[in-house]
Amino acid sequence: MEKFCLTKKKSIRINEDTWIIIFEEYLDFLPGQFVMLETPKLVRKPFVLGYWEDNLAISVQVKGKGTKWLVEETRKVKGHGPLGNGFKKDGKGILIVSPTCLTMVNAFRKKVNVDVLVGSKTPVLVPLEFDVVVGNEEFLNKISTLPEYDWYLVSGSKSMEKVCWNHLRGKNVYFSLEEYMGCGIGACKSCAVFTKNGVKHVCTDGPIFRGDELCWS
Repeated sequence: MEKFCLTKKKSIRINEDTWIIIFEEYLDFLPGQFVMLETPKLVRKPFVLGYWEDNLAISVQVKGKGTKWLVEETRKVKGHGPLGNGFKKDGKGILIVSPTCLTMVNAFRKKVNVDVLVGSKTPVLVPLEFDVVVGNEEFLNKISTLPEYDWYLVSGSKSMEKVCWNHLRGKNVYFSLEEYMGCGIGACKSCAVFTKNGVKHVCTDGPIFRGDELCWS
């Protein structure tokens, strides 16, 4: 893990509330790893690392002042990382993601053999070479008719996670969890999740977990 300062090259709007931020610098990381970035008042937020247009990039869903500051205001941002565990699987897999994970997709495509399905609640504003469905009904129809893969990795909202688990249970399914975290290194314990093997922390034990390891309620 290292501390760094990233320089924003540009932001690209992806849909109603999600942007991609492209940086000028380069970081060496594994697919699935994330960084903690500082926002005003020193609040840190986790963002999964990825690429866009062959540049280091993150996807940001604007949910409040901190994420809005990242997208619209600052040019420089402090952070530390890469954090968490990388993910690598043999065989042919599929990434099922929301637009907030598009940059992560490009990191995976460099390392593993995957198809990609993007599910979005609102229209996607940029051309994508992936399979994209808009709306809940269309997403459900697509999930219900997926061909067989060696593994499945889901990264999106809590509702997307539950829908995918209900449809893919019994298969080799993994979930990249998004939880609030303050440090990213296991000190604050705020990203604790209950699993069948006890309490684990998304930052140090994840962020990717097997679906059958998680406690679904």
